Amino acid sequence: MTKKVVLSLAGLTLLGSALAATYTNAENGFAVTPPSGWKQVSFPGAAVVFADKPVGNFAPNVNVVVQPVPPGMTLAQYHALSLDQIKKLITDSKIIRTRATTLGGAKANETIYTGRQGVYTLYFIATYAVTGGKAYLVTATTQGNQAQLTPVNAAFVKSFKILR
Repeated sequence: MTKKVVLSLAGLTLLGSALAATYTNAENGFAVTPPSGWKQVSFPGAAVVFADKPVGNFAPNVNVVVQPVPPGMTLAQYHALSLDQIKKLITDSKIIRTRATTLGGAKANETIYTGRQGVYTLYFIATYAVTGGKAYLVTATTQGNQAQLTPVNAAFVKSFKILR
């Protein structure tokens, strides 16, 4: 049995589902399997967001952003830009680790970092690839339980498919 709830508040729309089925976004050219039991959340600027149950006032989440990139932009250039943006946009940011990986079969980078946004001290895992004139950015964010977010993110990234 699937339960759907529609709630609109300040531009957020929550759609809940008890079963994790593949989410396909043909417009942005990707498919992914959301974490089981997490709710789909629409948020401006993100192609899709899936959120867990809130802990206090913050819900751990994974999101996908798809951005057009200038012709000829490489993964190395996007990586350098991403690290610069973290430093500029995340208060008290600290890069914990970066490494080469794959996303949807494309060469990718993973950056793990911490920092503050408003009153929240957060832990981020960002995985991104540049292919076909687009950057695909998957970010998992939590306020607390990093150990719990890591396998959720790993499964999400592993399920991510770039549709060509």
